[in-house]
Amino acid sequence: MNPLPLELVSVLCKAADAPEDVHSVEALVALWLADNRDEPEGEYFPWSVLCVFELREHPDVLWAFIRQALAGCKTIWQVVMLSAGPLEDLITDHGADFIDKIEREARHSARFAYALTGVWPADEADPALWARIETARAGAMPTGLDMGGPLPAR
Repeated sequence: MNPLPLELVSVLCKAADAPEDVHSVEALVALWLADNRDEPEGEYFPWSVLCVFELREHPDVLWAFIRQALAGCKTIWQVVMLSAGPLEDLITDHGADFIDKIEREARHSARFAYALTGVWPADEADPALWARIETARAGAMPTGLDMGGPLPAR
């Protein structure tokens, strides 16, 4: 089990009215996956999306969340939400520190490379970093999220 830092638990629970028993990455992953199983109608964002947004300042916890959530994804929508949210945030905020891990994960996981196909650079993105992201996801692009490809097996 990966415990969340205690200060983060209180932030998460206050930030989005999360249940007070969210004390581990695993618990947050389970709740996030349940909240994001299907595409909502309108612009509804469940509390768990707001909680995961708070992980941006805790990149190692965010990385653990991304990997565990991706392993548990059962729907394309869950991958879309993970790619365009937490994964994109990690790359934007901490990409230089995580690019080696991202490349390694993409080489060893078709599912992770697939998730990278749903990530897009911020306006101020480092071109060298994004060149490495492009290379890491290149093999998955023909059947990636934007191409409507199926979710790869775990």
